[in-house]
Amino acid sequence: MVRDFKMLIKEAASRGPRKVAVILPHETTSIEAINDAQVEGLAEGILIGQSSLMESLLKDLKIPLKRFEIYNEKDADRAAEYGVQLAASDAVDILLKGSISTNKLLGAALRGSRNLRTGNLMSDVFIFEDNREGRQSITLASDGGVNVAPDLKAKIGIIKNAVTVAHALGIKVPKVAILSGVEKVQPEVQSTVDALALAKICSYGEIPDCIVDGPFALDNAISMEAAKIKKVESPVAGSADILIMPGLEAGNIFGKALVYYGGKNLAHVIVGAKVPILISSRSDPPEARLASIALGVLLCSSGRQPA
Repeated sequence: MVRDFKMLIKEAASRGPRKVAVILPHETTSIEAINDAQVEGLAEGILIGQSSLMESLLKDLKIPLKRFEIYNEKDADRAAEYGVQLAASDAVDILLKGSISTNKLLGAALRGSRNLRTGNLMSDVFIFEDNREGRQSITLASDGGVNVAPDLKAKIGIIKNAVTVAHALGIKVPKVAILSGVEKVQPEVQSTVDALALAKICSYGEIPDCIVDGPFALDNAISMEAAKIKKVESPVAGSADILIMPGLEAGNIFGKALVYYGGKNLAHVIVGAKVPILISSRSDPPEARLASIALGVLLCSSGRQPA
């Protein structure tokens, strides 16, 4: 089982390299991340963007131009569409967001006859190193980047995608906590009603090889002590591997709090498309982007797709 980002990169390197198309790598962090991934044996990079700017960045970083395939395209929409065409035709295995917005990249992935749709819901899963209460492992959270206000059906898709990533990381039976602001069902709090329904649906085997329960407040999902004090009894309580957010706002805020208050690096991947789509924030350091590339490689090599 992958327990930290160092193990993640090592495991991915043993299964790489995979072809990664970087869309608009117009800043140093994107260039550094794909270069590091290539040096580590994770990836072979294809850079799609303004060639003069990308070549200037490569020269400033003293990276040989011949290390990458470079495609000149100044327009963001056309750059994204070209990357999607490469992925649709199996010429690349992974798409990595550079300076382009997530909306533009996903829009290109969903448009036209040669899109990356699979029939599954697309959702963002992010992972981080977790050492709470002496633990040394990876924890997953979703969705913080795609589905704004998911209904019950969408939340099932979100859970399936997160479990797919957990299995790729070697977590055989992940514990999934459906989060809300409280741990008791309250009819006026829709996320608690959804959590109860999701736990019941999953108890019938809707999503294999995982344990799903809720609702949980964050504290009693991740802390054994908090669960004990609040008398929350569940096999998931205090030991969740996957945290399912009530909506995009909660997921996005939680992720940014981990980064800016907790000092964590996050690795993001969008699951449910034909290829992994990596949507690291443009403010993320190269280390976080490298971990995202490693996560994408692991998903490719595992051959896992949500059912």
